[in-house]
Amino acid sequence: MRTNPFFTPSEIERETGFGKDQLRKWRQRFGFPPRELALDGQSIYSLNTVSQLHLIKRLLEAGFRPAQVVGKTELELEKLKSELGMNIQISMPDETTIKFIEYIKISDMKGFVALLKKKRRAQTMLNFVKSTITPLMISIGDAWTRDEIDIHHEHLCTAYIERYLQAEILKLLPKKGLPVILFSLPPGEHHLLGLLMAEAVLADEGAVTINIGSDIPLNNLKLAAISCKAEVVAFSFSFAHPGRDILPTLLHFRRLLPTHIQIWAGGSGISVIRKRPKGIKMIYDFNEAITALNEFSFQ
Repeated sequence: MRTNPFFTPSEIERETGFGKDQLRKWRQRFGFPPRELALDGQSIYSLNTVSQLHLIKRLLEAGFRPAQVVGKTELELEKLKSELGMNIQISMPDETTIKFIEYIKISDMKGFVALLKKKRRAQTMLNFVKSTITPLMISIGDAWTRDEIDIHHEHLCTAYIERYLQAEILKLLPKKGLPVILFSLPPGEHHLLGLLMAEAVLADEGAVTINIGSDIPLNNLKLAAISCKAEVVAFSFSFAHPGRDILPTLLHFRRLLPTHIQIWAGGSGISVIRKRPKGIKMIYDFNEAITALNEFSFQ
């Protein structure tokens, strides 16, 4: 049980996915989160602030924009969450998804992983991420919205799926003629699951995949791409990534990177970009990722 009633910025990032730069921008624009300081002058966050951030995350996932939810009181956020549960029709999870959630509720991770393996044996990787993992993550979010599970259940689910996908990717063999793809989260992004799902799909198709993770400055990512002889650098931007930062990040990295190395960008965050930028391939679903891979092999 946690005894410290305050969270550091790094703990906040692990707990909610919101980085300190994003929270600072929200504070400047919306007055939230409040500036709270420890005796040594370091930024800290109270349990009330963390609770509000969890609610904000859930509502952003449901389609709200930051301006609609950031800065509202916890009572107002709870009201929005209740209205969301009452007024938005949520698709009913299938029998397998319900079973996954039951395992999560009782922390039976052995049963959870066994069911993952069973579903994977019967599906291609593309079908596995689209028909098993995606509905499960949606239903986990819905269950949290209805107060059926706690935030730690969602973290457990995500952590075990990430671990399972990483193990599956290591088993996949590349095919001749397909590119080396360096997967990375852009600076300030910490939602790994979407990136892993895309990597798993493309590795299953035969691409050589290298996942370098998060917190790599763009200059260093350029060096990594060159040293790994990558032919593509693939980014994933989540719903929580500041929308105004996505296009400048991509354009800046395009200027840094040698022109013969392609940039692919995916994830729910890229929906804020209205016009496709030159020199960057925008990928909106897993099928488009496979199409991009096949097009590359014919170049």
